[in-house]
Amino acid sequence: MPIADKVMKYSVAVLHNNVLDESRQIRLVLQSGGRATITFVDSLPSNWLQFFGSQTSLYLRAEQFTDAYHLLQSEAPTFFTALDIFGVKVGSVHTELELSSGEPPGEGEHDAQSLPALVRQARRLGVDRK
Repeated sequence: MPIADKVMKYSVAVLHNNVLDESRQIRLVLQSGGRATITFVDSLPSNWLQFFGSQTSLYLRAEQFTDAYHLLQSEAPTFFTALDIFGVKVGSVHTELELSSGEPPGEGEHDAQSLPALVRQARRLGVDRK
């Protein structure tokens, strides 16, 4: 699972096929050597996040394309995270995360479902491929 894996290259395609309502796709080459394909569709399939060795397949809603593409165009560096731990799935293109804040003593994470909290938890569990 890629966790805050730096995006080294990306490509964008506009397409159509007869299986899904896809119209846009972003392909990422990650610093770890992995690759990710983000497909933007009108209706998410039940298997919207999949892992195949070092390849990740993520489906997002069509209206999220503009935000994801804008991040890749305008921010440097950008990162990709895809997690499936304890039944919580997340896929994200993002800027660098603030992970040093940790959690408050005795109270756990303020927002255990936030992306930084999930990344910290995955790293504690040794899920990080880096």
